[in-house]
Amino acid sequence: MPFLKKQLCNAFLVLMVSFFLISCGSIQYFKKSAGNKEGENTDQIKISALESELLDAKQNLTNLDLQIKNKTHTILKLQNNILRLKKKISFLENKIKSAKPGQKKRGYPSPLALYKKARNLLVEENYENAAALFNRFVKDYPQNSLADNALYWLAECHYSLGDYKKAILVFKNLETRYPRSEKVPDAILKLGYSYLSLDDSNRAHHFLKKVIKKYPFSPAAEKAQKKLRLFD
Repeated sequence: MPFLKKQLCNAFLVLMVSFFLISCGSIQYFKKSAGNKEGENTDQIKISALESELLDAKQNLTNLDLQIKNKTHTILKLQNNILRLKKKISFLENKIKSAKPGQKKRGYPSPLALYKKARNLLVEENYENAAALFNRFVKDYPQNSLADNALYWLAECHYSLGDYKKAILVFKNLETRYPRSEKVPDAILKLGYSYLSLDDSNRAHHFLKKVIKKYPFSPAAEKAQKKLRLFD
């Protein structure tokens, strides 16, 4: 009987130890399982956070692209408005200029009519207005058969107004642009006169002698000889 009781106690002790070991193993298993699940949950949270951040970044990019497109459209619209206003300003400025008294140019039906009007003003000794019309003729009709005459009379207007330097420039321009013009001998003669008026006797003698040498049988050469005799 005591022996049986001892065996039972040992069996119970073994059972308790086994139960304890199994319990510890189960606890470790559950702890490990819980740890794994907790780790998985943490990774999932991190991934979810990154995905959310990625979506936010993509949305911000989309918003910025949209803003840029809107601003580009606005800039183009402003540029078109600026161009339109510049054209309007230019149109209005020209319209104002044309409406001002004295700004509107008188039209002439033909180059000949313009030339005749300028010649009439010259005969009337209205040199300033005549010069303006001759200058207009030369600019508008440089290939016209009367262009060389118009240039000569333009120089004569400056000469009559006492602007000898400007007259010299125009007389020389006539000789350069229209070297075969019948007005060239007279232009060279008047160059001599203009330099005399400026007290430049050396240049005056040069051009007076030039017209005699190049056009010895012209009326201009005869006038030049008479003028040179005054200095002998």
